[in-house]
Amino acid sequence: MKSELELIKNILDINNDKRVPVLLLSSSTDLSEYADQVVIFDSDSTIAQVHNLLNSSFLFFLFNSSEHGILRILGTILASIEYRGTIPIFIDTGRGLPPDQKKNLGECYFHFDLLEDINQKSFSIFLENIISVLSPVSGLGISFSDLIQIFGKSKSLFYGISQSTLLEQVLEDLVDQIGGKLVQTLPEELENLEAIFISVISGKSLSLQIMNKITSKFASTFGMEFNIHFSNSVESDLQGYKTMAILTDLHPINEIFPVANPFLMLDFDNETEDTSDELSFSNSKEKPLKENEEDMRFHILGKIFSESEVYIFDDGGLPLFASHRPAGQEVCLYTGLFSAIQSMSSDLIGHSPDHLTAGDKECVFVSQKGPNQVQLRGVAICQGGQEETARNDLKVSMDLVHRVMLQGEPEYAINDKIQGILVKSFQKGELSNGFALAKYQAS
Repeated sequence: MKSELELIKNILDINNDKRVPVLLLSSSTDLSEYADQVVIFDSDSTIAQVHNLLNSSFLFFLFNSSEHGILRILGTILASIEYRGTIPIFIDTGRGLPPDQKKNLGECYFHFDLLEDINQKSFSIFLENIISVLSPVSGLGISFSDLIQIFGKSKSLFYGISQSTLLEQVLEDLVDQIGGKLVQTLPEELENLEAIFISVISGKSLSLQIMNKITSKFASTFGMEFNIHFSNSVESDLQGYKTMAILTDLHPINEIFPVANPFLMLDFDNETEDTSDELSFSNSKEKPLKENEEDMRFHILGKIFSESEVYIFDDGGLPLFASHRPAGQEVCLYTGLFSAIQSMSSDLIGHSPDHLTAGDKECVFVSQKGPNQVQLRGVAICQGGQEETARNDLKVSMDLVHRVMLQGEPEYAINDKIQGILVKSFQKGELSNGFALAKYQAS
């Protein structure tokens, strides 16, 4: 997929401040210079090593349907992420799938046969817009939860893509493309349509007057009753507009993610917006969590720590950080238990243990001195075979605790502070593909 990867690299270079990690799955040992990570696999076997890498709210699957056996490989990957609540968006650069096979992937299927030059341009515009939407500079009624409702469990989706130096021209193109698809659609499918999603990349930020002109054009064409979601991003060297519009249905978030309540409503109003590449540690305090918000928080933490449970505590067992909520137990009792185990093991074997095994579970330990010589201890519980992932989770968690303590945060407040930072960073797309901070892309 060299040509596709070259196009992606060009797009990501333009959108460097909206960086997304690129993972290449390949049976070839020729590593690609265009990907952040390459996983070599035997296409005749289950892709087990990919399982731990796919951990995001959105995953963009770029594939060439002309490749033999590609659907079976896609099926294997999708089966491994199905329970995680991840929304897949499929981008096909091959000859295209027949209708019966396309149905298996759902409505979030976008086809660009790159053998035709015009499709290469459309592919670039689509990918640029879909990436820029994750962090728009302005817009009307667009949020991350809106994106989840627009793309999650879509049953009807119609899209148009256009580029021109003239705003009127791109709007006419989008209306014509979408209208041409609607006239070939059954009436019952049209009844499901509820939302219009518009993304515009422009040379400078659009004024409210221009945004209103664009949204009015779609409302007057397709119906005033539609929910309109508008996103605008800036590409300073661009002369004109790169646009994408989608008509689709909407679904409640708890229907898209039935395992938990909507998890994008945590209240961080008191925090200043962070636009840096790394996590920031402001002195503001999060508001107390309501019960259902706490469920949402632990749901996201479970996605970040997908293969381990991490607990950091002081020498007396006071919990400083917990990635999970132990079933039926208070976290302080749980960490106190591990503190006792670690101390007893140290007495028995003469040094603090590196790990202990119990049945099919592995407990990986770490100790270090914190500020004011506080003894920090940590444990990560994992299944056998996941020790390296657990060690990494534990190491990064310990580092976060240490950095917050250096800022003088009281021990009782550290847990909520770090959990809030991780959840917010996950929502912003800074934590993905396992537990890694933004500065460790795709690691």
